[in-house]
Amino acid sequence: MKVVFLETVDGSGSMGEVRTVASGYARNYLLPRGLAAPATPTVLARAERLREIEESRQQSQDERARELVGKLESKPLVMAVRVGEQGRLYGSVTNVDIAQKAGEILGEELDRRRILLPEVIRKVGVYSVPVRLSRSVVPDVQVVVVDVDAPEGVDAAVAEMLKPEMEEAPVPTQAFAVSMEQSTEDEVTDGESEPGTPSA
Repeated sequence: MKVVFLETVDGSGSMGEVRTVASGYARNYLLPRGLAAPATPTVLARAERLREIEESRQQSQDERARELVGKLESKPLVMAVRVGEQGRLYGSVTNVDIAQKAGEILGEELDRRRILLPEVIRKVGVYSVPVRLSRSVVPDVQVVVVDVDAPEGVDAAVAEMLKPEMEEAPVPTQAFAVSMEQSTEDEVTDGESEPGTPSA
Protein backbone atom coordinates (compact mmCIF):
# COMPACT_ATOMS: atom_id res chain seq x y z
CA MET A 1 0.00 0.00 0.00
CA LYS A 2 1.33 3.44 -0.92
CA VAL A 3 1.17 5.90 1.99
CA VAL A 4 2.36 9.35 2.96
CA PHE A 5 4.00 9.48 6.38
CA LEU A 6 2.39 12.15 8.55
CA GLU A 7 5.03 11.65 11.23
CA THR A 8 8.51 10.17 11.21
CA VAL A 9 8.53 6.49 12.14
CA ASP A 10 12.05 5.19 12.82
CA GLY A 11 12.99 2.49 10.39
CA SER A 12 9.91 3.00 8.23
CA GLY A 13 9.67 6.53 6.84
CA SER A 14 10.07 10.26 7.42
CA MET A 15 7.37 12.88 7.68
CA GLY A 16 6.17 13.75 4.18
CA GLU A 17 7.82 10.73 2.60
CA VAL A 18 5.81 8.65 0.15
CA ARG A 19 6.51 4.95 0.50
CA THR A 20 4.98 1.59 -0.27
CA VAL A 21 4.58 -0.52 2.88
CA ALA A 22 2.97 -3.85 3.72
CA SER A 23 -0.81 -3.54 3.73
CA GLY A 24 -1.09 -5.18 7.15
CA TYR A 25 1.48 -2.82 8.65
CA ALA A 26 -0.40 0.16 7.24
CA ARG A 27 -3.89 -0.94 8.26
CA ASN A 28 -3.00 -2.34 11.68
CA TYR A 29 -0.45 0.21 12.83
CA LEU A 30 0.27 3.28 10.71
CA LEU A 31 -3.23 4.35 9.74
CA PRO A 32 -5.02 3.79 13.09
CA ARG A 33 -2.35 5.79 14.91
CA GLY A 34 -2.37 8.66 12.45
CA LEU A 35 1.26 8.05 11.52
CA ALA A 36 0.50 7.79 7.82
CA ALA A 37 -2.36 8.20 5.37
CA PRO A 38 -3.20 6.59 2.03
CA ALA A 39 -1.44 8.41 -0.81
CA THR A 40 -4.53 10.10 -2.25
CA PRO A 41 -4.17 13.25 -4.40
CA THR A 42 -5.23 15.41 -1.45
CA VAL A 43 -2.69 13.87 0.91
CA LEU A 44 0.05 13.96 -1.72
CA ALA A 45 -0.52 17.70 -2.05
CA ARG A 46 0.39 18.06 1.64
CA ALA A 47 3.52 15.94 1.35
CA GLU A 48 5.87 18.75 0.27
CA ARG A 49 4.96 20.93 3.25
CA LEU A 50 5.39 17.97 5.58
CA ARG A 51 8.85 17.30 4.13
CA GLU A 52 9.85 20.92 4.76
CA ILE A 53 8.77 20.61 8.40
CA GLU A 54 10.69 17.36 8.76
CA GLU A 55 13.83 18.84 7.18
CA SER A 56 13.80 21.70 9.68
CA ARG A 57 13.35 19.25 12.54
CA GLN A 58 16.21 17.08 11.30
CA GLN A 59 18.53 20.08 11.12
CA SER A 60 17.74 20.91 14.74
CA GLN A 61 18.38 17.31 15.76
CA ASP A 62 21.71 17.29 13.91
CA GLU A 63 22.83 20.46 15.69
CA ARG A 64 21.92 18.96 19.05
CA ALA A 65 23.64 15.68 18.16
CA ARG A 66 26.89 17.45 17.26
CA GLU A 67 26.89 19.00 20.72
CA LEU A 68 26.68 15.52 22.26
CA VAL A 69 29.47 14.00 20.16
CA GLY A 70 32.17 15.72 22.18
CA LYS A 71 30.86 14.26 25.42
CA LEU A 72 30.80 10.72 24.09
CA GLU A 73 34.23 10.98 22.48
CA SER A 74 35.87 12.64 25.48
CA LYS A 75 36.42 9.34 27.29
CA PRO A 76 35.71 5.65 26.73
CA LEU A 77 32.62 3.94 28.04
CA VAL A 78 33.94 1.54 30.66
CA MET A 79 31.92 -1.62 31.22
CA ALA A 80 33.22 -3.41 34.34
CA VAL A 81 31.84 -6.95 34.32
CA ARG A 82 32.54 -10.38 35.74
CA VAL A 83 34.99 -12.32 33.62
CA GLY A 84 35.80 -16.03 33.46
CA GLU A 85 38.55 -17.98 31.75
CA GLN A 86 40.28 -16.66 28.63
CA GLY A 87 38.66 -13.27 29.03
CA ARG A 88 35.14 -14.49 28.33
CA LEU A 89 32.34 -12.75 30.18
CA TYR A 90 29.79 -14.25 32.51
CA GLY A 91 26.91 -13.05 30.40
CA SER A 92 27.42 -10.30 27.82
CA VAL A 93 27.44 -6.56 27.19
CA THR A 94 24.41 -5.50 25.12
CA ASN A 95 23.16 -2.35 23.44
CA VAL A 96 21.00 -1.78 26.52
CA ASP A 97 24.11 -1.72 28.75
CA ILE A 98 25.98 0.62 26.42
CA ALA A 99 22.97 2.93 26.07
CA GLN A 100 22.68 3.18 29.84
CA LYS A 101 26.38 4.00 30.26
CA ALA A 102 26.28 6.54 27.43
CA GLY A 103 23.18 8.11 28.96
CA GLU A 104 25.05 8.61 32.23
CA ILE A 105 27.74 10.57 30.39
CA LEU A 106 25.25 12.60 28.35
CA GLY A 107 23.00 13.29 31.31
CA GLU A 108 19.95 12.11 29.42
CA GLU A 109 18.34 8.84 28.44
CA LEU A 110 19.54 7.25 25.21
CA ASP A 111 17.34 4.77 23.34
CA ARG A 112 19.03 1.38 23.06
CA ARG A 113 18.15 1.26 19.35
CA ARG A 114 20.60 4.11 18.75
CA ILE A 115 23.45 1.78 19.71
CA LEU A 116 24.31 0.03 16.43
CA LEU A 117 25.71 -3.13 17.97
CA PRO A 118 25.30 -6.07 15.55
CA GLU A 119 26.09 -8.66 18.20
CA VAL A 120 26.54 -8.72 21.95
CA ILE A 121 30.05 -8.44 23.39
CA ARG A 122 31.27 -11.58 25.14
CA LYS A 123 34.99 -10.91 25.70
CA VAL A 124 37.06 -8.24 27.40
CA GLY A 125 38.63 -5.76 25.04
CA VAL A 126 38.38 -2.38 23.36
CA TYR A 127 35.52 -1.96 20.90
CA SER A 128 34.46 0.81 18.51
CA VAL A 129 30.67 1.03 18.51
CA PRO A 130 28.62 3.33 16.23
CA VAL A 131 26.01 5.41 18.04
CA ARG A 132 23.29 7.05 15.97
CA LEU A 133 22.63 10.41 17.64
CA SER A 134 20.67 11.63 14.62
CA ARG A 135 20.20 10.54 11.03
CA SER A 136 23.44 12.12 9.86
CA VAL A 137 25.48 12.15 13.08
CA VAL A 138 26.79 8.66 13.88
CA PRO A 139 30.06 8.82 15.85
CA ASP A 140 32.10 5.75 16.76
CA VAL A 141 32.29 5.48 20.55
CA GLN A 142 35.07 3.60 22.32
CA VAL A 143 33.78 0.90 24.66
CA VAL A 144 36.21 -0.79 27.04
CA VAL A 145 35.05 -4.07 28.58
CA VAL A 146 37.14 -4.94 31.62
CA ASP A 147 37.14 -7.41 34.52
CA VAL A 148 35.41 -5.87 37.53
CA ASP A 149 37.68 -8.00 39.75
CA ALA A 150 40.93 -7.13 37.97
CA PRO A 151 43.77 -7.56 40.53
CA GLU A 152 45.25 -4.17 39.69
CA GLY A 153 41.85 -2.48 39.88
CA VAL A 154 39.44 -1.40 37.17
CA ASP A 155 41.06 1.97 36.46
CA ALA A 156 44.52 0.45 36.11
CA ALA A 157 43.17 -2.33 33.90
CA VAL A 158 41.49 0.20 31.63
CA ALA A 159 44.66 2.28 31.43
CA GLU A 160 46.65 -0.81 30.47
CA MET A 161 44.18 -1.73 27.72
CA LEU A 162 44.31 1.80 26.31
CA LYS A 163 48.08 2.11 26.66
CA PRO A 164 48.83 1.37 22.98
CA GLU A 165 46.67 4.34 22.00
CA MET A 166 48.44 6.62 24.45
CA GLU A 167 51.72 5.58 22.83
CA GLU A 168 50.24 6.35 19.40
CA ALA A 169 50.40 2.72 18.40
CA PRO A 170 47.51 0.77 16.86
CA VAL A 171 44.91 -0.24 19.42
CA PRO A 172 43.55 -3.80 19.23
CA THR A 173 40.12 -2.33 18.72
CA GLN A 174 37.34 -4.51 17.43
CA ALA A 175 35.33 -2.31 15.10
CA PHE A 176 31.74 -3.09 14.32
CA ALA A 177 31.04 -2.18 10.69
CA VAL A 178 27.31 -1.47 10.57
CA SER A 179 25.80 0.26 7.56
CA MET A 180 22.92 2.64 8.08
CA GLU A 181 21.02 0.71 5.43
CA GLN A 182 21.33 -2.53 7.41
CA SER A 183 20.34 -0.90 10.68
CA THR A 184 17.30 0.61 9.00
CA GLU A 185 16.29 -2.76 7.58
CA ASP A 186 16.56 -4.29 11.05
CA GLU A 187 14.33 -1.61 12.52
CA VAL A 188 11.74 -2.07 9.77
CA THR A 189 11.69 -5.78 10.55
CA ASP A 190 11.23 -5.04 14.25
CA GLY A 191 8.52 -2.55 13.45
CA GLU A 192 6.51 -5.01 11.39
CA SER A 193 6.63 -7.73 14.03
CA GLU A 194 5.69 -5.40 16.86
CA PRO A 195 5.60 -1.80 15.58
CA GLY A 196 6.85 0.91 17.88
CA THR A 197 7.77 -1.49 20.67
CA PRO A 198 11.44 -2.24 21.48
CA SER A 199 12.26 -5.93 21.33
CA ALA A 200 13.37 -7.66 24.50
